[in-house]
Amino acid sequence: MKKIDKRFSDSNMDMLRNMIGKKMLKLKCDAFLFSTSVYGIVGISMEDHAYAFTNLVEVNDYFGQDEDVAMFKMERMDFEDIHSMIQGQEMIIHPVESIVSNVYVVNEQQLLFKNDIQIYEIWVTRGVIFKFDDTHEISLEKNIWFSEDISVEKGYNLLQRFTAPTEFEESWSGEYRGTCLRDVINITG
Repeated sequence: MKKIDKRFSDSNMDMLRNMIGKKMLKLKCDAFLFSTSVYGIVGISMEDHAYAFTNLVEVNDYFGQDEDVAMFKMERMDFEDIHSMIQGQEMIIHPVESIVSNVYVVNEQQLLFKNDIQIYEIWVTRGVIFKFDDTHEISLEKNIWFSEDISVEKGYNLLQRFTAPTEFEESWSGEYRGTCLRDVINITG
């Protein structure tokens, strides 16, 4: 059985933990055209640092085949250095001005079975949810494995808007069967 772990690193988790109790000033991303999905990158400015959340294609083992797989990542960088992945596209700044009270990291454990024998276990970070003192939330969710889109949502109970784990399970047939389990980590400061 092959195991692959593509979840956020410990340093990413520490960066998220550091956001709790601090003000998120603004978010920037490409304009929402037909949905709240944007291509490849979202920037967040906190009172002390800024972060880029990306979902870009890398060649990875995707259940036995080397495929272009979009990987959800985050890194600290200057807000001014966060730019659209689309040439000539100007990002839209969305004011937030709210204190982060909780951060939830949404991970998935994707299991693949062949003739009921487990052959793969893959862990991925599906997204993050920022909860604010006034209880509203902002979420960033990576799209399906080959898509570089990130869905940006604002509202309440946003985990309910995440793509259901059954989407992964329905992708398999014949001698293959997939199972997807979701693990939501509540990061505390």
